[in-house]
Amino acid sequence: MENLQELARQLAPYMAQELMKTPTIWGEPTNRVIIGQNVSQVNALFNTSSGNITLEDFVFFGHNVCVLTGIHEYTKKGLERRPYPKSGRDILIKKHAWIGSNATILGPCVIGENAVVAAGAVVTSDVPDNCVYGGVPAKFIKKIGE
Repeated sequence: MENLQELARQLAPYMAQELMKTPTIWGEPTNRVIIGQNVSQVNALFNTSSGNITLEDFVFFGHNVCVLTGIHEYTKKGLERRPYPKSGRDILIKKHAWIGSNATILGPCVIGENAVVAAGAVVTSDVPDNCVYGGVPAKFIKKIGE
């Protein structure tokens, strides 16, 4: 028993590291999340209730990023708020995009190639290639390379 406890103690840091690399998926995981090569999504939350999520190669996430396809109609009341669309709110994050810690991406939208979403930003529309967006809601800050 002591050997088993010692083994668990030694493995715990490695298991925690692996769990941090595994996103939490809310909704249908089957065929609704596509992750390219060399993607770092740390401890992301993916909500696939209303669409697909695609992360192309070399996308980089900071900690606690939320990628949410779901929507709730705030103008309705009671149980009328409950239904949500099952599709049509897809999110595509293109190659080499960086998403800062605690950012929230709301579908439908496309985050462009080499784009940067600042930490804490809430993205509610497309982010063009090679641009930095930040704020709540996220707005254009600058073009990369200018």
